[in-house]
Amino acid sequence: MKAFLTPGMPKKAAYVVIVGFIALAASFATLWAPLLDDDRSYDPLDPSYFRFARVQFSSYYYGGWNPGWAHDYPRAEQNLLKILSEVTGIETTSDSYVIVQLDDPAIMEYPLLYFSEPGTWNITPEEAENFREYLKRGGFAIFDDFDGPRDWANFQRCMKMVFPERNLVQLTVEHPIFQCFYAIETLDMTPPYRVRGNPTFFGLDDENGRLQVIANFNNDIGDFWEWSDQAWVPVQLSNEAYKFGVNYIIYAMTH
Repeated sequence: MKAFLTPGMPKKAAYVVIVGFIALAASFATLWAPLLDDDRSYDPLDPSYFRFARVQFSSYYYGGWNPGWAHDYPRAEQNLLKILSEVTGIETTSDSYVIVQLDDPAIMEYPLLYFSEPGTWNITPEEAENFREYLKRGGFAIFDDFDGPRDWANFQRCMKMVFPERNLVQLTVEHPIFQCFYAIETLDMTPPYRVRGNPTFFGLDDENGRLQVIANFNNDIGDFWEWSDQAWVPVQLSNEAYKFGVNYIIYAMTH
């Protein structure tokens, strides 16, 4: 307020300036009120935004301080969603993520489901039935952060409960999911830590050839997302991991 007053200004003139300033401020407040109201009612989980859905499931076994389904949560999705909003036209926010249960019909609201450590997954018949229906309706699933023969055997057991007649097949870099936004040049990834085998990508198609499931086996792409802003891994590896994540989401929303 003092910036609007000058030395020697008559009191009446000063009064006029103050009153005018208050009126001007009030007019701006009225003008911006609708926008302020919109900000206050802003909801990152609004269905009009893309929402990243992570599946919470019971584990057959797990080690560490938290169950496998929650590994890298929530930093992995927060960082991925931020990148997604910056490099694509998809409307989302870094807070547009949810946790869902596989036997809940509400999973039908999400185009993509993310599973962490499916090597520890202990699927129930109710979950298998609901998940099967989700995939048949056009849903897409990412399985990440598992490695070694025991994890693979458990993951296959769960998927056979979903689709007994179908088999997972190894994908090549020519598959559309690796070319639908970024043109990924190689699938020879360096994992974020030592794993029990070479990183390999597997997929499951429906009867029309649409990819319904992708599995990042002997890998943990979510780990790259989680720590990409901490300089713990080379930036080029984090960038490649983001390319896979963005492509997965684009594919899920367009196929």
